[in-house]
Amino acid sequence: MKAYKPDEWARQREKGRMSFLLRHGFLGRGLPLGLITAVVIELYLGGTFPEALQDVAFAGRVALAVGVFTLSGSLAANANWSLHERRHGS
Repeated sequence: MKAYKPDEWARQREKGRMSFLLRHGFLGRGLPLGLITAVVIELYLGGTFPEALQDVAFAGRVALAVGVFTLSGSLAANANWSLHERRHGS
């Protein structure tokens, strides 16, 4: 993740923690990595596209992968938020 300068952090901080977690945890990590992982697993298992997009098992893999990567991304984003709060004052 990006290391913010004090003036950049002040602007980011105004948007709030939830916005930061959504942007960096879900949109920055959870959604893209989850979709890529689900597609790679589907290809590895021999699935064919676009038929796989209508498969319930594929939807389950997408949900699981997005959930796992969103959780890990949110934890990392929260740690980054805390680091910047300590570094630039709260």
